[in-house]
Amino acid sequence: MDEFQLTQTHYVPAGYTARNPGNHDKVNSAGEGELAIPLEHFEVGFCLPLWPEMRQALRYYGVVPVQLNPNSVAILVAFICYMQSERIEFSLPIFRNLFTFRAKGRVVLFSGQLLRTTGLANKHHHWGDKFVFVSGDFGNVHLAPIQYEYAAYKPPSLGSREIALLEFFGTKDFDVQFLRHGVDSILPVPPGEGTVPPLSCYSLYFQD
Repeated sequence: MDEFQLTQTHYVPAGYTARNPGNHDKVNSAGEGELAIPLEHFEVGFCLPLWPEMRQALRYYGVVPVQLNPNSVAILVAFICYMQSERIEFSLPIFRNLFTFRAKGRVVLFSGQLLRTTGLANKHHHWGDKFVFVSGDFGNVHLAPIQYEYAAYKPPSLGSREIALLEFFGTKDFDVQFLRHGVDSILPVPPGEGTVPPLSCYSLYFQD
């Protein structure tokens, strides 16, 4: 089964269309209404249609998926999965405090700011060379990279409930592979409906 068939069958649902790049196509050769998505992104949990939380993060940082390396995608997916599994409304401010945003050329990297991440790949080789062009409904995510703004680098201030959750995260290792185990069944938590359970219930999801 060639790459296009594999991608179309397993990663690209009805309502979206994937096409293989031509011999001379690059990630910036996407046509109007298309996104270039590396195959490794799908393998670490990137999903279509885009989760609301993923759209929010991409819009805030002003990036397209191909600008995130696979480990950064895995970190974002794991964080979304964890918050959803605990019925906690996705919090971009907490994510920004937990993980450092860094732009390296045209690639965006997330790394642990207040916690240590485990379960990440040691190396990714040529991940940007294996991709497909996908067209469909991406919401209001930018289809072309925009300039990074300084605000994306500076973590915001938090409220008291967010600080308590942040302090809990800061005492544990963030096991990326384990946290994204429920990626196939993830459902969004509607704004205003998320709750913050007692911190004691979090202990199963992290390594001591």
